[in-house]
Amino acid sequence: MRKINIEKLNMQKPSGMPKRSRFTWFLSHYMNSHSDNYSNVRGYIVWGIMFFAVILLIIFTAIRQFFPDERVVQRGESQYWGKMNISASRGDILDRRDSPLAISVPTVLFFIDPKNWDTQNAPMLGEFFGEGVVKKFSRLLPGRYQIVKRNVRLDSAKRIIERKIPGLSIKRENLRVYPHGSLAFHILGYCDIDGHGQAGIELEWDDLLFIQSQEFTTARMSKRSSDGYGGDILDEISRVKLTLDVRFQEIVEANLALAAKQHNVKWAAGIIMNPKTGEVLAIASYPTADGNKRHFSSPLVMMNNAVGRNYEPGSIFKPLSMSIALELGGTNKNMTYVCGGRIALHDAVIHDVNNHAHGHQTLHQVLMNSCNIGMSLMAEKCAHYDTYKMLVQYGFGRKSGIDTAGEEAGLLNKPEEWRGIVAANTFIGQGVGVTAIQMVTAMSAIANGGKIFKPYIVDTVYGRDGKVVYKGRPKIRYQVISKGTADFIRSGMEQVVAAGGGRAAKSKTVEIAGKTGTAQVAEHGHYTGRHNASFIGMWPASAPEYVMVITLGEPSSGSYYGGKIAAPCFKKIVEEIEKVE
Repeated sequence: MRKINIEKLNMQKPSGMPKRSRFTWFLSHYMNSHSDNYSNVRGYIVWGIMFFAVILLIIFTAIRQFFPDERVVQRGESQYWGKMNISASRGDILDRRDSPLAISVPTVLFFIDPKNWDTQNAPMLGEFFGEGVVKKFSRLLPGRYQIVKRNVRLDSAKRIIERKIPGLSIKRENLRVYPHGSLAFHILGYCDIDGHGQAGIELEWDDLLFIQSQEFTTARMSKRSSDGYGGDILDEISRVKLTLDVRFQEIVEANLALAAKQHNVKWAAGIIMNPKTGEVLAIASYPTADGNKRHFSSPLVMMNNAVGRNYEPGSIFKPLSMSIALELGGTNKNMTYVCGGRIALHDAVIHDVNNHAHGHQTLHQVLMNSCNIGMSLMAEKCAHYDTYKMLVQYGFGRKSGIDTAGEEAGLLNKPEEWRGIVAANTFIGQGVGVTAIQMVTAMSAIANGGKIFKPYIVDTVYGRDGKVVYKGRPKIRYQVISKGTADFIRSGMEQVVAAGGGRAAKSKTVEIAGKTGTAQVAEHGHYTGRHNASFIGMWPASAPEYVMVITLGEPSSGSYYGGKIAAPCFKKIVEEIEKVE
């Protein structure tokens, strides 16, 4: 840069000029003398600003290109791409022999995007979906997703797809299916249309059985195309294996329903248990429903009468009461009683059926003849608190803990309330409320030498990786009575079937030990003219492998006695099971 000669400028400056004017003259003279140089500087500045602006524009454009605003991305993608949820297969429920009780089968959902739908194509839908669908899609509809029909089986869906209806789209989903229809409905439960468990095992294990839908991105279709997604989804599914044997379940349900209809009962229940483990092999409740339909005629069909209904057991309770009396010293194996048909106790009179006098009775004869007098006299010799304690150990007055929903605890008064003939009534199965699962669990102690097992119905649960996440195991709660007492009671129950009130259950196929029961139905503190008929027993009698209870609630056609209608049903079930074993 050229140096400024200040002295030369001062010599040229006019004299007598004010100081401020001299500065202005000095700056003006300097700029005029260097005008060429400053023109070049201004050019450099302008080009620098333009270059910097271009760089900023490039950077801004790159940012927008590679890191766009989320709202812009979503708006753009929505024009060309769609999110589609593909439902995955729900886990299976199996019986103890791995027979499927609940499975998921692939189906097709047909839908239409109104933005890509030509209403003139609506009549083409009528052939497969009916006039109601035609009417719906003959007009403009809001949104981007309108379902035409769900859960179309693959064979039917194939014919529809081959028709190539423009604008009709598909997606894969799964339908929950119960291959045996209504079988074990009250245990399995059912699912809603989206595959979520609503009752039973389906609900109890829903977190494990349900597999979350998987989301896929698909291209939006034109009005002339028909496309969908049929890609692969996760094949790994969980499994719940039950203790039920589908063969036993079918036999029990079929015969229970037959007896229920024959005698026009209000409700019925039947359970088979392995007395050595507490495993439930079959559990049935009537009336029932089909989980495939998901629409039920009455709330009554939802009730599991095997675990959720309290009822007075009547005389099927007597073997248990007698075992308590033997354990507490209220009687002994050599004791005899004199039955005159009725007896006055405290503030009431207890009588046998039709006031029939049985005369001298041994303990086994008390069971054979279902003698109320003999049982009442035993009750008088047993301490109330000790009796109550043993009844609790048998499982009465509390839930059994079986792994299914809807269980009731039954009714068992505290010993402080046992005044007058309460103890005697309890011994003959009156004034106490039980459930079928409580009865079969308690009677299993007579079959297995005195042990009370916790009943269970879930055997093994497998995660999606195939590993065991839960394992049901036998659990002994109490040794409620001695083996000697259990064997003695079982022997008496053999005689009930052989020559007593349970002769209708006698089978030529296998020896059965059992007990009949007929109980009045109580309502609002008073007994009605309605009855519950029951039979409980075990087989083979000498070394029981199975214990079963059958109860027919409030029959209104024909007899209402347990020995007349429940015992034959019990026998038929046993003989059919023996054929398949």
